[in-house]
Amino acid sequence: MTEEEVGRIVLAIRSAYPSHFKQFGSEDIRGMLLAWSLVLSEYDFHLASRGLQLFLANDRQGFPPSPGQVVDCIVKIKHPVQNELTGTEAWALVRKAIRNSYYNAEAEFEKLPPACQRAIGSAASLREIGQLDTEKVETVEQSHFIKAFETVTKRERENLRMPEAIKQLIQKMDSDKKLLEAKQEGALLHD
Repeated sequence: MTEEEVGRIVLAIRSAYPSHFKQFGSEDIRGMLLAWSLVLSEYDFHLASRGLQLFLANDRQGFPPSPGQVVDCIVKIKHPVQNELTGTEAWALVRKAIRNSYYNAEAEFEKLPPACQRAIGSAASLREIGQLDTEKVETVEQSHFIKAFETVTKRERENLRMPEAIKQLIQKMDSDKKLLEAKQEGALLHD
């Protein structure tokens, strides 16, 4: 998104909430434009304006949005929640996989959606759950799974909101850390 397009978004916000911006001077507006540009620069103007529209349509508080609130709305548009499984729906899929996991854990694990796989951990874990007492599976393991599943899906949604430049920075730092650890480990082996 260009600076001019960000300016149009900010103008729309100022127009929707005029009383909040009465005291803003030109320096405040420049700062606001900078902050909004930092957050919205990688989004398409049309999508960002739809995100703002979604926020405005649902605002009941009467306060202008922060850039992150508009990004949340953009994520809702790009990745509707109704396409996601609830913890209970995910557990129903896992429970079905558990029934056939003693001999076919790998195949059953592969059939599960990625979020369910991450919440369980591995095909071996699925097999172990399948060997437990049914009552324990339906109470303790179900509770553990749903909690893990909700953590996984929350993390995925947070990742969707993360700017691409930040994701790349994290990946670079992670690979640099692994490279440094490998070098240190290699140095220890040669000592």
